[in-house]
Amino acid sequence: MNVTDIEKIPETPDVPELEATTLQEVAGGGDLCSADQLVALTGALKESYENLVDFTSHVIERVAGSINT
Repeated sequence: MNVTDIEKIPETPDVPELEATTLQEVAGGGDLCSADQLVALTGALKESYENLVDFTSHVIERVAGSINT
């Protein structure tokens, strides 16, 4: 088989745009949660991570301070 035997892929395929309801289902898992709920969850996870970093820094400072004294 050579290159001329293979049908070329069109440069701009005719792909229909997704509707808002379809995007909502893909983004939020359908009935499980909405896009807004995912944004809120992501914010809560970020806040939890930042709290953990702050706590870890505090513990390291305390341990390092007790070693130096």
